[in-house]
Amino acid sequence: MDVDTAAAYAEIFGLVTILGAAVYSWYQIREMKASRDSAAALMLSEHFHRPDWVAGVVEMVYQPKEIDSLEKFKEYHGDRWPDLMAVMTTWESMGALVHRGDLDFHLVYGMYSGLIVSTHEVCLPLIEGERARFDNTRFEWFTWLAEQINKFNESQRVPDAAYLEHRDWAPPVRRKN
Repeated sequence: MDVDTAAAYAEIFGLVTILGAAVYSWYQIREMKASRDSAAALMLSEHFHRPDWVAGVVEMVYQPKEIDSLEKFKEYHGDRWPDLMAVMTTWESMGALVHRGDLDFHLVYGMYSGLIVSTHEVCLPLIEGERARFDNTRFEWFTWLAEQINKFNESQRVPDAAYLEHRDWAPPVRRKN
């Protein structure tokens, strides 16, 4: 084999190596994104394991809509007001993370959309009261997230409750090792 032929084979081998590395990198990036999405889903589901947080959501859903100041909020909820504020700040954080692309909108939508919209509706007088008192940045991402969910609901068919929407679901067949 002469030098020119060896050089041609070396170039082909180099090209195949580079293409293999690119395909492998693409696959690894997909796996990392899937892993990140799974970790985010687990993190989001952890809220449902905190009794104080769940109790805060339930209490907030039934809160009167006339509460338009932090003072009235504290008075109405008593010692539990920090738990309810934790719910609102959770929605605030999720809104910012969804906007940045760190949390998938559809994941948040699937797990929390109804709760976010209903708690935002109940808390809107409080939020607007705080904005009038201080500035427009009070719970800005909570409002943004609720608005995005409402826009999404208006733009397509809203899925039925999971037990209705997926009643014919069956687990995938498990592969034997």
